[in-house]
Amino acid sequence: MTTLPAIKRKGTAGSNKDRTSSLSTKNMRFMTWKDRELLKQQNIRDEKPTMTKVETATYRNSYKHNLCIAMLKDGFHKSFDELFSLIEMRKAEREESGPDSVLWQERSLEEQEEKLDQIWLYLTKAESSLRAGKWEEVYMCRHKLAEYFLESEDRWLSDHFYKTALESSLNIRLDGHRREAEARCNMGLSHERNGDLKAAADEMEKAHHLSLGRMWMAGAASTLHKVVCRHLSRMYTTLAERSSTVIDAQKLLHRSYDMSKEGEDPLQEATAALRLGRNYELAKDSETAIEHLGRCLEGAQDLGDSELIGEVCEALAKSHQTQGNVGRSIECLELFAETSRTNNHKRKLVDACNCLGVVYNTLGHYDKAVNHFDSAYGVATELQQDVEESGVQLGIAKGNQLLNAFKQNMEIPSRFMLDRISIWKDERANEFGQPLPTKYETPPKTPEKIPDPTEPFREVERMQT
Repeated sequence: MTTLPAIKRKGTAGSNKDRTSSLSTKNMRFMTWKDRELLKQQNIRDEKPTMTKVETATYRNSYKHNLCIAMLKDGFHKSFDELFSLIEMRKAEREESGPDSVLWQERSLEEQEEKLDQIWLYLTKAESSLRAGKWEEVYMCRHKLAEYFLESEDRWLSDHFYKTALESSLNIRLDGHRREAEARCNMGLSHERNGDLKAAADEMEKAHHLSLGRMWMAGAASTLHKVVCRHLSRMYTTLAERSSTVIDAQKLLHRSYDMSKEGEDPLQEATAALRLGRNYELAKDSETAIEHLGRCLEGAQDLGDSELIGEVCEALAKSHQTQGNVGRSIECLELFAETSRTNNHKRKLVDACNCLGVVYNTLGHYDKAVNHFDSAYGVATELQQDVEESGVQLGIAKGNQLLNAFKQNMEIPSRFMLDRISIWKDERANEFGQPLPTKYETPPKTPEKIPDPTEPFREVERMQT
């Protein structure tokens, strides 16, 4: 007797589920609303796998909380401590500033997941390198964090990581203090952004001392030493502008000029020479001012910077005029006006023409003064700036221009000349330069003399005497 194989029922489990679901669907018609909700929740539990306690905590906690737990779990206790301290420090500053401050509107660091990821990545790398004694890698990790937060305009974080990068650089050996010089340069810029220029200049001076004579490159085009010198020149210039006395400003500007020469930036060097020359002019030392301004003019002409040429020509004209060298002053002002006209610097052109007009008016060259004042008035009218001042100057120059002709006409005892002067005063018609007429109108006849009745008696008295 042959035995037949057992009948395989395909999809038995699936058919049971379908049967159960169909039964449930049928039974739901007779369920209350509460029973239906319980059944739905049970179905969801059956479909979803059971979560562990760790998964549940990860789901419930914030991203920052989970990140800190991961740091502690992996053994990065210093990284956790630093991140947690930064967040709490910022919270305290925010609370201290109050609701009306800018910090109150700032988005909290713990809400910015991308930035937290960057901090976690580089802090853990730095801590691993610290354990291995690789201080250069520690410095690079902190430097990258500082650059990242500087780009994202989180200045408080960039300042913190620049400071810790400097602390790390002090432990690096066998690099000739290159990382320290770079870190001090970055700290100087950080102080400058925060407005503490004195501290910034001190850090830059240390970087300048460390980089002196070194050919460390800071990018493809320049050395670190030149970059530090350019930063120092800018900082000393700003300190000079804030100085209270001319002497203190002069010392700072001298240091700025020296740094610009070391930095080998022609434009910065020429600008520093211009500021130094102006300072000497304020100190009543026109000779030294002309010396520095001359260097600035040479540099500006080599660069082809028309705006700088105009500024230095204006300053040179004042210094030469102070020394009594009017001819050289006029040459500088003419160059100033020509440069401004060529480069369409209308505001500068008005200043140059007004200065030239004043000089020529003082020297008695009234025709040239009128020409320059007229040019200044035309450009000022076009710009709608200083129109009244230019108009008054033009009127004074025109009055001086007519003074000699008016005087000559007053000295000629002719009725025609008196009529011409009267017409000029009435109509402002300038006919003083016109030739005198060859024929005059026939003047009215003088009336005959009326006889004096007392004349005979006076004649008798004269004969008796």
